[in-house]
Amino acid sequence: MHLDGWDVLLWLHLLAMAVFVGGQLVFGLALAPVYVKQGGSEGSAHEWMQPIARRFGWASLGALVVLLATGASMASHLDLWSSTALDVKLGLVAVAIVLTCIHVFVVHGSNRLLQALILVDSLAIVLVATTL
Repeated sequence: MHLDGWDVLLWLHLLAMAVFVGGQLVFGLALAPVYVKQGGSEGSAHEWMQPIARRFGWASLGALVVLLATGASMASHLDLWSSTALDVKLGLVAVAIVLTCIHVFVVHGSNRLLQALILVDSLAIVLVATTL
């Protein structure tokens, strides 16, 4: 099997997507329900959830940087900038960035509706990406 640089770039893009979306699934389906059940910010769960959420936040930020860099490179290489699917994907990416910024800088923590919107948007990005 022969891998060229573009295969590696695609692999990095997919790995970053798995970190970003996979982490959201772990938080939404496993950690957040336990956190809420144990009293949320008023309960004992806050002690363990806050450092985990911060660590995931940094991993997500790193993944987002990798996604933007590798995605832009691949779009240029594959001449996709005029693609409607890429326009839709980039619009959804912009929505994800805005929602994430609101989550981090305005809400400062747990907001189930906002977290669900970010997850649904991220899954929509993955869905649209399959058409590229």
